[in-house]
Amino acid sequence: MKHLLELVNSKINVRQFGFDRVVLFTSLIDIGEKILNEDVDVVILPRGSNPISNFLIQKGALKKAITDSACDIIFCPGGTVPPIDLPYVSMSQNMLVFEKKERNRFPWGPLRWRYQFLHFLQSRSLLRATGNIFISDYAKEYICTLLPALTNLPSRVIPLGASMKFKKVPRTQLSIEDKLSVSGTFTLTYVSIVNYYKHQWNVVEAVAQLRAAGYPVTLKLVGPVINDVVKRLAQATVGREDFVEYLGAVPYEEIEDIYHNTDLFIFASSCENMPNVLVEAMSAGLPIASSSYGPMPEVLKDGGHYFDPLDINDIASAIKYLLENASERMVLSERAYRYAQAYTWRECSEQTFTFLSEILRKKGQTTKPQ
Repeated sequence: MKHLLELVNSKINVRQFGFDRVVLFTSLIDIGEKILNEDVDVVILPRGSNPISNFLIQKGALKKAITDSACDIIFCPGGTVPPIDLPYVSMSQNMLVFEKKERNRFPWGPLRWRYQFLHFLQSRSLLRATGNIFISDYAKEYICTLLPALTNLPSRVIPLGASMKFKKVPRTQLSIEDKLSVSGTFTLTYVSIVNYYKHQWNVVEAVAQLRAAGYPVTLKLVGPVINDVVKRLAQATVGREDFVEYLGAVPYEEIEDIYHNTDLFIFASSCENMPNVLVEAMSAGLPIASSSYGPMPEVLKDGGHYFDPLDINDIASAIKYLLENASERMVLSERAYRYAQAYTWRECSEQTFTFLSEILRKKGQTTKPQ
């Protein structure tokens, strides 16, 4: 839903793309208060008492609501669309749905079953779509290799935007000796949900190695934790409270302060579609040590120092390199900051509505659509 809100609130006029209005279908009853675009109508859908009943109820309710609203084209960022006789554009946002090796990091149980079920649903929606949007070149190449028939459908790579609230010009990077004389420690931060494919425990072990080698670094872990890995996170951090701080889920409004009080950002995910958190750190002007997996090199380019997130020694080596090279930290943070400026919600919104308009024209739509 955040994606849709950013699209419609990005100060664009949908009429310039040939649309009369936008209808937003959601089960969030307070969503109307967050919409700042007068060309957007909201239709509230009923909710079920659990994920399965919610899926079944909304499937029927959404189909009826779309028909009643006389829509001409459907855009579904969630990737699953009920059968309906209208052109629609689907979108892939979660690579866990498609990357089997990453799904297999989850033990056999409800979470893994959910991603396997979504693999079936989203594959079907993408294949039946009139057009598809991918949010990284990496995702398009991977999914189209998995589902070759997608190459016959119109598609566009449109990266997500990043909030401008995190934007901050990179600050001068001090040598570790000078930094310690000012604050007494060098702060590393990793912002992300704690999950199997995020590898926070590997980062903790890497930092422990650096501490043992005499580097006075501290690590902040920020983000909610899924129930399945609570014990694993606790095992990794127990006895290390003097240099590892787990802050848990932090309100989005407070993340800005965390970024701006960080010396080095760590991103150790092995599965991403388009890593928004990484773009936020880039926009915040931070030097970054990043996973080399997935789309991270596509987004960060030569604006970071890379490591294998499955290799603790490699993580430690990447962090050590940046600790000891202030000039490299400066160069990398400036590059990353510059690259981050390309990721705006206005650009994402304009490209999205342009693509939707093109799809309608190809389908022969002549009246003013919605």
